[in-house]
Amino acid sequence: MTATLSDQIAQCALNHYHTVLPSNGGKPQSTEWTVYAAIVACRQHPNDSNDQDELWVVSCATGSKCTSIRPVVSSLPTQTSQKQGRKRPHSDLSSEVDDDKICACYDGMVLKDSHAETLARRGLMAVLWDEVENLLQNEPTPRPLLEAISASESRQQFQLRNDTSLHMYISDNPCGDATIYRIKKSSSNSTDQPETSINFTGAKIILSDSNGQSVVKQDESISSTLTCSSAADTVITVGREDVQQLGALRLKSSRSNIPSHLRSMSMSCSDKLVRWGVLGLGGALLSMYIPNPIVLSSICVSKDPRAVDGNADLGQLDALRRAIKERIECALMSIAEKEKGWNVNPPEVAVVTDVFENSKSSSEFRHDTKMNALAHNTPNNKGRVKKESVCGMSINWHQTIVQEAANAEVTIGATGLKRGKKPKCPTDVINTASRLSRYHFALRCGKRDPVSSKTETDGHYSSYRKYKQITSTHLLTRVATLALSGGGPLAGWVRSSSQDDFELPHE
Repeated sequence: MTATLSDQIAQCALNHYHTVLPSNGGKPQSTEWTVYAAIVACRQHPNDSNDQDELWVVSCATGSKCTSIRPVVSSLPTQTSQKQGRKRPHSDLSSEVDDDKICACYDGMVLKDSHAETLARRGLMAVLWDEVENLLQNEPTPRPLLEAISASESRQQFQLRNDTSLHMYISDNPCGDATIYRIKKSSSNSTDQPETSINFTGAKIILSDSNGQSVVKQDESISSTLTCSSAADTVITVGREDVQQLGALRLKSSRSNIPSHLRSMSMSCSDKLVRWGVLGLGGALLSMYIPNPIVLSSICVSKDPRAVDGNADLGQLDALRRAIKERIECALMSIAEKEKGWNVNPPEVAVVTDVFENSKSSSEFRHDTKMNALAHNTPNNKGRVKKESVCGMSINWHQTIVQEAANAEVTIGATGLKRGKKPKCPTDVINTASRLSRYHFALRCGKRDPVSSKTETDGHYSSYRKYKQITSTHLLTRVATLALSGGGPLAGWVRSSSQDDFELPHE
């Protein structure tokens, strides 16, 4: 990827944030920071055309939080709406579905991971579902991404258009391994050769998986250990490092004083980008319509103003290459030895000069600058500059027929639900579930393919986990098994436990 294209991708993403996303709620305030990510499509014009390639934002999101499902679900209402004398609001569920069955879907209605990269990817999934539905009904799609390929025995299938590629812009290096790079010390006053330190990732390194198998060697670099448990049969050991290990799998950061059963078990964004770079962005449910993996052609990140310039060892760009591109290459080489026909290329990575002013790194830089100024002007002053706080809300947007700011949705990172009034009955919860939740994607898939949503005992209800197993292609299942096991860069991946599963009602 040329520097010119990466700059254009960043400019397209940032212009979209400032001109399209609404400013009346959800965006960080002056004393807050967030992470912004966007998936940008690039459509090449024919070789004989003098026109520039077309760039546009397919999906984007802000975000910085993740949540544990258990405390959120336990706080949601369980009483029947009839006892409260409430009229059922309109929803995707028929009036015959009782509240107990709605409550059984709660786990799927909560967004576990509200980091910007994850929400932007889920927005792309929503766009792909919209287009699949339009293509199957012979309806037009604005700026289509897909084209038809040979139909299988049971259904029409599609792939990414040959003239179109997808790219991701991120305002900060993705959390986890990609954030381990060299930065200038805040106390350094020298501009020629400033003192440096290694940026510390708060993401917890995974020491052992749910089977008790060691994932990385535990040595003197691990200062303390913690456990995370999403269910009685799923306990993960994680650690805090004095000396950070490179290339390790990590869970997203959280406070060390949180009880183990209340911790989020979401993988870091660095690791998720590696997984998407190997298995594709579409996921299991879409694979029955889009069998060939759709991957990012490039990832560009805004320059951290604290980062050491150049391509030095442990530089910002070096961290992106190590944590994302090289790990994807390693995983693909391992897969190619055992599974033929999985044609995926790793993304190019770049650091661009365009800066998102509300980013985490910009916030840290402003804080360090103020602290240095305070120490220089009043050396005996022991006062401190207040740090900017993280924005608790997330905005997600993706292209639809209506290309306006009204298409944006605001969710609360701590609850994984849409911003709004507290739900008072189960059907209220349906209306607070994000359109990017697992529940809504599974519901869309069930409407599109109702036969695969049935079970032997009940023709209308299915487990989400079983549903994914039914819809996922055999090739994707085999490749996923190879990628997440065996000693490669994704070996030791924390899989969803049985508690994260949920039953799905269908109309």
